[in-house]
Amino acid sequence: MCGRYQFSVQACPALAGIARRAGQSPQGGPPTGDICPTQTAPVLTARGGQIAVEMQKWGMRRYGKTIINARAETVATKPMFRRDILARRCAVPASAYYEWDAGRHKYRFTRPGQALYLAGIYDVQDDGRHFVVLTTAPNPSVHGIHDRMPLILRREDVRPWLTDSAAALKLLADAPPLLERTAEDGQLSFGDLMD
Repeated sequence: MCGRYQFSVQACPALAGIARRAGQSPQGGPPTGDICPTQTAPVLTARGGQIAVEMQKWGMRRYGKTIINARAETVATKPMFRRDILARRCAVPASAYYEWDAGRHKYRFTRPGQALYLAGIYDVQDDGRHFVVLTTAPNPSVHGIHDRMPLILRREDVRPWLTDSAAALKLLADAPPLLERTAEDGQLSFGDLMD
């Protein structure tokens, strides 16, 4: 499950262009630092074949609940999300995301020098657009910490994810790239996979 991520140009200069474009958005500029459910944050969407940056709220209201994640394995078949995966996909740019293990120890996951792009879908609700982050089975970077992780797109997969439904459905089954895992006490615990 993904319940918190970070959007920080200081931590990831590769996000500077997105932050700049989000600042020109009618919805206002992006927050910086940790992003929690119900907050508004920048997402990438497709508009007329072009990639656009817009501000959306994290969490869809469905059946009286706020849902922040959806399973990549079932998103195309669940009536709740089937329309969204075919017509309303987004990519959530991040400098890192966080996860907690069973002992409530916090870990930070990054791709050093690169932005993370979390696969998502969105819906239009009464007060604007709302997104959820898709999750998948953990890769070795996350194994042992949590039984789910965000479906992370490689930079070159962002455009096909946003603009091509057939390509997006194939990307749902892709394993996310390996990440660097750092315990919040600062100890690097999984950097050797990045070599």
